Amino acid sequence: MDKKEEVLNYIKYVLEVPRDEYNGMPTCPFAKKEREGDNLYIDYMGEGNDFITCMEKFYESGKDNAIFINDVEMPNTDTKRYQHFLNKELLKNAYINHKALCINPKDDLEVDGFNARSLAPCFMVLINNQKEINQAHKKIMKTSYFDKMSEKYKKYLGL
Repeated sequence: MDKKEEVLNYIKYVLEVPRDEYNGMPTCPFAKKEREGDNLYIDYMGEGNDFITCMEKFYESGKDNAIFINDVEMPNTDTKRYQHFLNKELLKNAYINHKALCINPKDDLEVDGFNARSLAPCFMVLINNQKEINQAHKKIMKTSYFDKMSEKYKKYLGL
């Protein structure tokens, strides 16, 4: 099984599954729509295919969201810092309509004992449409999705 297939299985069998930890909602309530609507660009990030090259190819695809697979080994203490760096790169290169989110299998963020990030098949950079993120944030804040989430995790997410 190649990494793209592993990532799609992670989305389907981990992120899309309703969980008690999220009060019956999936870990990522919006992943299924993007996956089933073929609105998700997936590429490999690494030598010869740096972050901005991946962004250029993603923009050319016409899709709204992306996942860049990165086989980098990174301690969980560096995930957020790397995410900030990528978001600065987006702004610096005029990609103002998108935002980066990093998923590191070494992240120790959990909700009521469940750590979805630790089940990720690799380090991933998610690129989401900023307008969609804002709309989704407004929707999800009206639910009980965050009720069992620790203050540490909420702070990490910037809530």
